[in-house]
Amino acid sequence: MPYICMSDSKYPSLLKEIHNPPKRLYCKGNMDLLGERCLTIVGTRKATKYGTEVLNMLLQPYLIDLDICIVSGLAKGIDTMVHRRCLELGIPTIAVIAGGIENIYPLSNTDIYEEISYKGLVLAEHEGRVDMHKGMFPMRNRILAGLSETTIVIEADIQSGSLVTANLALEFNRDVYTIPGDITKDTSRGCNLLIKQGADVITCEDDLKQILGIEAEQLKLIVDKSL
Repeated sequence: MPYICMSDSKYPSLLKEIHNPPKRLYCKGNMDLLGERCLTIVGTRKATKYGTEVLNMLLQPYLIDLDICIVSGLAKGIDTMVHRRCLELGIPTIAVIAGGIENIYPLSNTDIYEEISYKGLVLAEHEGRVDMHKGMFPMRNRILAGLSETTIVIEADIQSGSLVTANLALEFNRDVYTIPGDITKDTSRGCNLLIKQGADVITCEDDLKQILGIEAEQLKLIVDKSL
């Protein structure tokens, strides 16, 4: 299985900046995506209709022309929806998985794993299939946070792994954004906590455009080109 190490020219420069970067990244798919500007989007495994609507609002076809690659963790819920939406629209996507490159988790995502390995890129810190333990998920999350300048959290409970990713991103001095949610819903508690702690908020599609530094004139050219 192909891999890159820290001395390789394709090893992501942002990932080198974190403490304890992975010595190797095992790859399945298009390794050229590691050279693109990455945006990490993660969220709860128990996605609601609200989370789906927010995700569909943010991930739009114009992203294809911005050389932006969307990174997520292939977990149930929001992560899976992120990858599916990207594949549907043709937006480049990277799936960072825990354990070995052959550890497909959950198994119900086998088809999407295979599609990403063909159309995008699957990354893991270990070769083949390894014995999984809980500590491998936070290790995966540091890669999710380290690949991108910006992490967006869409729906998360207090104990969500997405909050681990967000806190790691903050630790790495990266930007973290989240979606405000219904204060009566468990799936909003983590996001609302991040807001209380000072995370920036996304309330509309224009907020994402501003985060990405898209000028109105640039967006008009992209839209006109697609017509």
